[in-house]
Formats: sequence, C-alpha cells, structure tokens
Amino acid sequence: MLEEENKMEPSDIAENVFDRVYNFCTNNSGDTPLECLANHSPDQLDVFIDSYLKDEEDQAIENSDENFWESLKKEYEKLWKERMSIDVGYYLGDELQLLAEDIIQDAEIDDASKVGYLKAYDKVLDKFGDAIKQALQNGKPLSENELYNWYVKIGDAVFGAKNYNYYEEVDYFVGFYDMLDDNEKLRVLSILLDYVADVLYDIEKEYLPELGALTNNS
Repeated sequence: MLEEENKMEPSDIAENVFDRVYNFCTNNSGDTPLECLANHSPDQLDVFIDSYLKDEEDQAIENSDENFWESLKKEYEKLWKERMSIDVGYYLGDELQLLAEDIIQDAEIDDASKVGYLKAYDKVLDKFGDAIKQALQNGKPLSENELYNWYVKIGDAVFGAKNYNYYEEVDYFVGFYDMLDDNEKLRVLSILLDYVADVLYDIEKEYLPELGALTNNS
C-alpha cells in the first residue's frame, strides 16, 4: 500500500525538475535565463538532474527501469523546448517593441524625423510580417540567417548601423532560435507575428497620429 502511495510517474518528476530548473534560471543563475536554460538542455539531463531531485524522486528513478528514464527524458524535453521557444519569441518580440519606443522617446531627434523613422520601420516590419506568414503557411520556418537578416534590415531602416548593441542582442537571441527544431521555430515565428501586429498597430494608430498632430501644429 505504501509503495503504491509513493509511486511517481515520469511526467511528474520531469515537470518538477523543469520547474526547479526554470526557477533557478530566472532567479538565481549568474547567466542570462536563456543561456542557463540552454545549459540545462535535455541532452544534459543525466548530468544535472541529481541537483534538482528530492529524495523520493531520486528513489523512484533508482528503483525504476530504463523505460521509466526514457519517458522522463522525453517529458523534460517537451517542457524544455516549449519554454525555450516561448522565451526566444518573447525576447525577439521585445526587440521589435523597443525599437518603436526608442524612436518615440529619443529626445535628440525632432518630431518630423521621428515620423520618418517610424514610417520606414512600419514599411520593413510589414514585409517581415509577410515573410513570417508565408513561413507559417508553408510549415517551413525561417532559417537562423534569414531571421537575423530580417532584423538587420529592420535595424538599418530605423537607425542604420549606429546601434551596435541592437545587432549584438539580436545575434545573441537568434543563436538560441537555432537550437530549436522546426516545430519550435514555427512557434517562435507565431509569437513574433503577434508582436509585429501589435507594433504595427502602435505605429499606425497611436504614434504616427500623435506625431502628425504635433508636427501639423508646429
């Protein structure tokens, strides 16, 4: 009876371990969250898992067979890929939002220049959205180079080659995108498409109308 009560499923242990890994990566790790997650990839599970197990979980694994361990690894891999793809999508999407916000908040450029930058951004971002839609429709994700080149086009349209920090950050995040398989890459692109729609809406319905009113009254 006691043995039945203490029986744990591979999915339960995998979920518990991943939750602890993610908590560590977001709150306690000295690395960035994405870098920490990359270091806790499924192919390294047997190396680090002992650090994230409680006694009863460790005992359940020790008393199990190879099928139990393989099921655990598959469950962990599923959770890891889902979280990685979501976080990569969020980080890359935030870069798109920040570009528009940086233009609006830049005190060193006048409103007329801001309008010009926003229109250039709107144009290339709309094309980026079309490329994402095509990739999603075809079920074939953009390659690492294709995704990075789109961000370069966006950056060049907004501020030329002046903001080196932007290009470095994009290159950093796209590197994690390349770690994912096609299904996860498509999830990233789906998240990015939502960001593209939001940023286009902000530019066309909020930022440009407000700046237009200011420049018309100046």
